[in-house]
Amino acid sequence: MKTNPLPPEEAKADALARLADTGPGHIHCSQAVVRFTLLVQGHDPDLTTIGRYLGGGVVGMGETCGALTGAALALGLRDFHLPGGAPELEPPTAERLQELVREFNQKFGSRRCRDLTGMDLSTPDGMEKFFQSENPERCDGYISWMCDRLLPLLAAEAATEASDA
Repeated sequence: MKTNPLPPEEAKADALARLADTGPGHIHCSQAVVRFTLLVQGHDPDLTTIGRYLGGGVVGMGETCGALTGAALALGLRDFHLPGGAPELEPPTAERLQELVREFNQKFGSRRCRDLTGMDLSTPDGMEKFFQSENPERCDGYISWMCDRLLPLLAAEAATEASDA
């Protein structure tokens, strides 16, 4: 279902607000990046749930940061599963995602959730400690950084669609 696209800053604010929500509207880091992409592209934000098990470094196991898994998932959805997909963008998208992972690792010192948060999110106690710490604000920064870096990739899709018209 196509909806009206949101401006990037509005889409990012929406995703970060849902991340900060402590109620039933809460989403985690991976879902926030997916939601941002869906909102910017004017697709159904209910698809955000596709990233449900990627938060906390994949089901809380502390592995790859959700900002990275969310970006990969969002671009895979964009290219292969949403209306107007662009599978021909796969090679350059894969290259750009590799660059993003390297840039993220260089900027933040790791790409592993456990290293970035210093927390074991696989336990209820670890999750409680996480939410009582400064880490949620740090994660906002990872998500915001990734959303900003995704915009050129999303613009590349729009340019491809315009040249096909």
